[in-house]
Amino acid sequence: MVAQLHLALVMAIDAKLLVLDEPTLGLDILYRKQFYDSLLNDYFDGSRTIVVTTHQVEEIQDVLTDLMFINRGRIVLQCSMEEFESRYLEVMVNPEQLAAARALQPIHERQVFGRSILLFDRVDRQRLAALGEVRTPGIAELFIAVIGDQTSQAQGAAR
Repeated sequence: MVAQLHLALVMAIDAKLLVLDEPTLGLDILYRKQFYDSLLNDYFDGSRTIVVTTHQVEEIQDVLTDLMFINRGRIVLQCSMEEFESRYLEVMVNPEQLAAARALQPIHERQVFGRSILLFDRVDRQRLAALGEVRTPGIAELFIAVIGDQTSQAQGAAR
């Protein structure tokens, strides 16, 4: 209830720039959904800018206009959601096509239920469709690819 009160107070402020850091922390999923619906329907009017920092990217992905990843104080990725959706593709690769998919230099690879899922940056969708099931990745998958790889490289350099 205290978190809900704080959110109501914040939304009562008539500011052109609203910065929210983990605004739904401590709220259950129903209240988080209600908060974002209210934020967009009752607060946002096209003349205001709302900056939301959160680790729960899946719940706000559909309402974002721009995306920025910050790692250790540095911007490591910045793009519009339109660019994100056209630039990045994820493929659940057919096993017999794995070598061909890796030859296209994915930016990240992960395993799910014994299948390889590769993430690509600026590779033609039709070319990837021949390798398996293509889809737009979630922001979380891209975050792991970008930030996780940088963290791994930094740890390797520190050794």
